[in-house]
Amino acid sequence: MAFCRKCGHQLEDNVSFCPNCGEPTGAPAASEPVTQAPKEKSGPLFGGISAKAFKALREKPFRLWGISLLGSLLIVVGGSLAGVAIPAIAIAISMLFTVSLAAIFLKGYHREQVYCHELFETFKDWPTMKRVLAGMGWSYLWIFLWALIPIVGPIFAIIKSYAHGLIPYILVKKPELNALQARELSIEKTNGHKGQMFLADFVVGVMIVVAMLILGLLCRIPYVGVLFIIILVLFYLCVLVLLPLFRGLVRAAFYEELIGEDEPAEEPAETVEE
Repeated sequence: MAFCRKCGHQLEDNVSFCPNCGEPTGAPAASEPVTQAPKEKSGPLFGGISAKAFKALREKPFRLWGISLLGSLLIVVGGSLAGVAIPAIAIAISMLFTVSLAAIFLKGYHREQVYCHELFETFKDWPTMKRVLAGMGWSYLWIFLWALIPIVGPIFAIIKSYAHGLIPYILVKKPELNALQARELSIEKTNGHKGQMFLADFVVGVMIVVAMLILGLLCRIPYVGVLFIIILVLFYLCVLVLLPLFRGLVRAAFYEELIGEDEPAEEPAETVEE
């Protein structure tokens, strides 16, 4: 039990001043517990996302490139052939292959092995096809309706396309969600990040356009211009082959950053016994 060194009054524990004479006791003042605000998960920067996509592109080359190219060709060819007879079937084929490619992009992003037959995973049974068509169809419908608004419609349609941009990946990774829930989750998780998603696409597009303009100017140089024409053609072919894959990996990276698995809880700090 402590006593005041000035007046001898009995003191309670953790008292900074004597209640009788006001003399400081020398004990540290009891501090109120400080409650820290939970840290908000900051949105991913488009530069970091693009870097992760480039890394996946470098580490998983030929098979992933080939399957991505095959999927894009199936969308174009299958959609064109079906569109001659019934346009709705062409749209449905495009939706099914788009979601299959999303699954492949997710596996490629995680450096997992991918196979050609996975392009047809969404065609395996009617419940899967119905869920994919409902989810993608609902998204396409809303984007189309926003595009019908006079003057500003195309701008709103672009914004909504980014808000719905994670739906294919949600349909792949969260089979317990129905079409409406997948749409709501994509809108919720892209809120505040649509600008970053657009910027990731915009920067890559600008880089490609600038590179093609520079090569186009170099093609005008006498004699050596022929060499730059060949380079320009090869560059254009590389863009056709790699751009859909890169964009798919970027979207996969955004999905993992915004929706992926919850972060593991922090381990408690070790208690040091005095």
